[in-house]
Amino acid sequence: MLKRLLPRQDAFFQLFQQAADKLLLATTEFSNLLQHLDNQQYYVDAIAKHEEEADQIAYTNFELLHKTFITPFDRNDIHQLTSALDDIIDLINRIAQRFPFYQLSSVPEETIQLSRLSAEATEHLKKAIYCLHSLKNSAEIFHHCNEIERVESRAHQVVLAGEKKLFMDEEDFKTFFKLKEIYAHSKLVINRCQDVANILKGIVLEYS
Repeated sequence: MLKRLLPRQDAFFQLFQQAADKLLLATTEFSNLLQHLDNQQYYVDAIAKHEEEADQIAYTNFELLHKTFITPFDRNDIHQLTSALDDIIDLINRIAQRFPFYQLSSVPEETIQLSRLSAEATEHLKKAIYCLHSLKNSAEIFHHCNEIERVESRAHQVVLAGEKKLFMDEEDFKTFFKLKEIYAHSKLVINRCQDVANILKGIVLEYS
């Protein structure tokens, strides 16, 4: 079915690509935020802008889904993929918005490592989505989806190491919970990327 697309259906794939672009920009900015806490408001605002634009992309995709009779693949898959991509960038924005009142002057190296892994996962997600328009790219889609699983495994180890140090070394109660939340949200971003990867693999398997 993916091989027999009507011309206007290309818009779905273009919107997925735009959403993936925004997601990668947001995770990259979040990594920059953790590394430049002295200029954090700049990155917080940038992430908020990406999230706002991603919301508009999702809205446009839902509108297109409502108006299109024949879709390139299952309507529920399109809805799930659109929602899942938007949920990830919403998650990044929510944690970024907390930073102005966290008032952290520094963060552990593990949180920075985790943010870089988040960006790495979303980069693989973007590459997979850019291949989605053709089943000829199924092997490449699976490759990037499998890479996201490897990133998730590495992220799990980083979280364990970081939280262990946090429990052992952090004596300030408020700082402890701030950092714990950063770990949890950053890891959740990667988990959600893996969820999207599973949606993509399901689409490919269904139409192969």
